[in-house]
Amino acid sequence: MKEVLVPLIFFAQFNRPLTLKQIRRYAWGKEFGMDELKRILKRAAVKQSGEFYYLEESQVQNALEREQRAEKFWKYVKRFLWIFANVPFLKMAAVQNSLAYGSVGKKSDIDLLIVTRKNRIWTARAFLLLWLSLFNLRTTSKRKYMKFSPEILIDEAALNLGSYVVSNDYLIHYQMADTVPIWNVPFWKTFLSANCWIKAKLPVAYRSSNIREEFGNTASASWFAWLMECMLSGKFGDRVEAWAKIQQKKKLERARERLGITPNVVLGDHMIQTHFHGKWGEFREIIEEALAKYS
Repeated sequence: MKEVLVPLIFFAQFNRPLTLKQIRRYAWGKEFGMDELKRILKRAAVKQSGEFYYLEESQVQNALEREQRAEKFWKYVKRFLWIFANVPFLKMAAVQNSLAYGSVGKKSDIDLLIVTRKNRIWTARAFLLLWLSLFNLRTTSKRKYMKFSPEILIDEAALNLGSYVVSNDYLIHYQMADTVPIWNVPFWKTFLSANCWIKAKLPVAYRSSNIREEFGNTASASWFAWLMECMLSGKFGDRVEAWAKIQQKKKLERARERLGITPNVVLGDHMIQTHFHGKWGEFREIIEEALAKYS
């Protein structure tokens, strides 16, 4: 029963009810047939409204509104894809969390996963933040709604994020399984193959990536990005990368001191993660407590 309850509990944190097909997709560590799922849900006394299953009434309240808001966000993302075309050394851009789940709140931002060329992660981040800040598209402590938040960046030498996964790490599994690539979508297959550990806990979701058709042909770098890559390659580019790392780490370290030390901040040569207010550990505790309640 745990395998079926986990997705219902997890997505309750995002006020998202699930259909039978979605429960099958998100079932934890096991595959189920539809008839078997129906029997388990009935035995677990899971609530149902139309095609949706849920544990708490809050999951179905404003569900349609959140879904419609997500579609509005996707149109906004497509409108600014040119930003990513102008970032040198970019291998892939993708969306994660609430927007990827299709359940967007009134204060939601747009969480980004960025993959860069090897040894150019800090340079690429500098250009990305420059564009986002220049056009007022970057999330801040005061402005979050419909703003871009590039909180996770990795380079192509560190595609496998398995070393960051702990036992029953529900958040990172669902986060990775429902990631939506928006720029250079073909690279997603390479990224997913490097993270095949997802398959053990989410076998159906691993086989059915969350791909949106409107982002299928968005991988042409601009002349500006091409020119910057030519200029910032080789030893000169290495020096610029080292300088960019020093300057950005100073700002991030000051932010970490101001906000308090958190395990969700990583500032390395191949990965940058800036979840200053992350709740990864809390998610596991919430789900484990809820499992004890509903099982």
